[in-house]
Amino acid sequence: MEDKLFKYLSFLRDFSRVYTQSIMEGNIPLQSDLKLSQLKALYAFRDKDCITMKEFAINLGVKFPNMTMIVDGLEHEGIVERERGQEDRRKVFVTLTPRGKEIRNGFLQQRHKVAEDIFAHISEKERDLLLKSLENVCAVFSKSFAERLEKKSK
Repeated sequence: MEDKLFKYLSFLRDFSRVYTQSIMEGNIPLQSDLKLSQLKALYAFRDKDCITMKEFAINLGVKFPNMTMIVDGLEHEGIVERERGQEDRRKVFVTLTPRGKEIRNGFLQQRHKVAEDIFAHISEKERDLLLKSLENVCAVFSKSFAERLEKKSK
């Protein structure tokens, strides 16, 4: 089983690279040369325009001390602003600027287009099977991640 598992995980990693590269080659309104890591960081804002530094670090899978450098770069590009919380001054909030929202929205649109292009060539039956399989994979991974996070917090 282990050989098959690593084979599939390797394939998923390669697919993710190709998928990300296809998105990067799209027509995203960048207006500057953003690094891939900066574009990936914008994905942390896929559902919100404002998140805490802690949420940002968790969404990116980055250690909290490294977030300052990441946010500094995004701030320098005019993509985000940060401010201290009003109620709790220890909390730092990172908010997308109008430019950041434009880039994020372009990134998400391109991501959707690439996904549609990739899956346009499969039948409805194959699509349903794929979705069911991905649902199962996500359920297994979620359980594994939850257990891992629980162990780390102890």
